[in-house]
Amino acid sequence: MKGRLVWLGAAVLLLALLLLVGYQARQTPAYKGTWIWDTPTMITHQDEILSFSKEQGVTNIYLHVTRDQARPRDYADFIGAASQLDIQVEALAGDPSWGRREKRHHIEEVLDWVASYNLNVAEEERFAGIHWDIEPYLLPEWKTDQDQVLEEWLSNMDFVLKEGNLMSQLTNSVDLPFWIHQVEVPGYRDYDVGSWMLKRFDKVVLMDYRDTAQGEDGIIAHGLEMVKKATAMGKWKSLIIGVEMAPSDEGNKATFYEEGYEVMERELEITSKVMEKYDGFGGVAIHGFPHWMSSYTESE
Repeated sequence: MKGRLVWLGAAVLLLALLLLVGYQARQTPAYKGTWIWDTPTMITHQDEILSFSKEQGVTNIYLHVTRDQARPRDYADFIGAASQLDIQVEALAGDPSWGRREKRHHIEEVLDWVASYNLNVAEEERFAGIHWDIEPYLLPEWKTDQDQVLEEWLSNMDFVLKEGNLMSQLTNSVDLPFWIHQVEVPGYRDYDVGSWMLKRFDKVVLMDYRDTAQGEDGIIAHGLEMVKKATAMGKWKSLIIGVEMAPSDEGNKATFYEEGYEVMERELEITSKVMEKYDGFGGVAIHGFPHWMSSYTESE
């Protein structure tokens, strides 16, 4: 009898632990990122930005770092306030030209500045990582000498990681277009740039700019291959699906600007239900923060 009671007690305890773990897992917020390129707004509209971000479930803000538009104290105030809301802030930096070897010094300047900044502020005021938006495929040279541009871009990305690894507790993530898995690494066979990036960066944000989840030209169709690649590489890899809320030069199908935030949220939910079957799917991100916020305000 005593043995049965001991066994029953152990079973109850195990069940309670399993329920607790499951509850905690459900309480973990889903990853939701957003870009803030207009740096001065973090000073003039800090409360509105952070209040909206918290309400919308944003977990990560990619905040553009520029030394001529904000002081270190301004970044510290914003990041400190975000930390109180459990929102991580990453330093956002990049330019298409930074994919070229002769522009590498700009990358080095960002790495040095973030390292110095983090060293001189309180822990809760530090950047959680650096988010790189370097898109050399927007340069004219991409059409005339793609292999050379690719070699220099990948070399600069290796530089980012080697230098970034020297900065403890900082993650490095990167933005990529949804078609990147169709571009081959120069000099290799059956080795695409998407795989190359995923092997090096633990988190990749795929700019999957379409305004519908389903269909041959939809978010799911364009993003699934990279999600599968991230899944195959192991649990530490994370592929974030990014969508656009700002007007786009690529046409209406590349943005939710006309449809509004409610349609965007619906399509992201459809996308997430399909993608969450894969361990490599890490969450979603919304580009065009001011338009996202305006769309939400207008719908109230």
